[in-house]
Amino acid sequence: MLHRSGSELGDTRRYVEGDDVRRIDWPATARTNETQVHDTIADHELDVWLVVDTSPSMAFGTARSTKFRLAADAAGAIGHLVVQSGNRVGCALSGTELVVPPRAGLDQLSAVLAAIERAAVNDAVAKVRNDRPDDMLAVPMSSRTRRGLVVVVSDFFGAGWDAALGRLSRRHDVIALVVTDPREFALPDVGVVDFEDAETGAVVGVDTSRPDVRERFAAETRRRFEIRVAGLRSARTDVVELRTDTDWVSVLAGFLRSRRSRLTDRKSTRLNSSHVSESRMPSSA
Repeated sequence: MLHRSGSELGDTRRYVEGDDVRRIDWPATARTNETQVHDTIADHELDVWLVVDTSPSMAFGTARSTKFRLAADAAGAIGHLVVQSGNRVGCALSGTELVVPPRAGLDQLSAVLAAIERAAVNDAVAKVRNDRPDDMLAVPMSSRTRRGLVVVVSDFFGAGWDAALGRLSRRHDVIALVVTDPREFALPDVGVVDFEDAETGAVVGVDTSRPDVRERFAAETRRRFEIRVAGLRSARTDVVELRTDTDWVSVLAGFLRSRRSRLTDRKSTRLNSSHVSESRMPSSA
């Protein structure tokens, strides 16, 4: 379920819809008068980075768990699939300089999950705020990091995510797991309530007994969420929403199956296109 199309350049073939335009072979295109791209050779052993948000907003939760608990569990599920398939898993965590370089095996997975839990506790005590996306993604974005797959688990609050993930996706395949809680989209009728922004500490009073306030809140939060997700998708990132009030395991499994099918179909299309192109070539006398 977790693999990438490859990172090493192989032979050239004719361009088909869905190919990465950055792999166009311009000299071959000029020679053949048809757009040609470099095919890629699949990596034998995949490096998977888990980037887990442990900032204060992730401590919020009103359903089955907090957003952080869901994020940690989802990261654990991804990590288990990685080590099961013989690949390497590592992690980089927000609000901390702790990095666990990718390695294979169940012991490595245990070390990664322990690091995630430890970072969350440390960040809660220190009340770490305002982690910049570029800082969170600095390690996998480094030129010294081997190309692979990066799974970012966050609520993606704050500015700069689409730009940062856009830069990251030039080097890696990227999956964004967007963690949400139902109370982020709907206010209960409980009178006047003071709300504190977990990221900035700002406090504002809201009269939740007013229907118009609840309606505007629901409409605005949904609008902002859709803009946030559209920004992530524009960064050439696979996006899936995991909610604290739903069966996130089935949602994640369905997403991974769909992703695998999509990558397999794309590879099949490329191979078929290559065969058609070869069949049209004139035979030698």
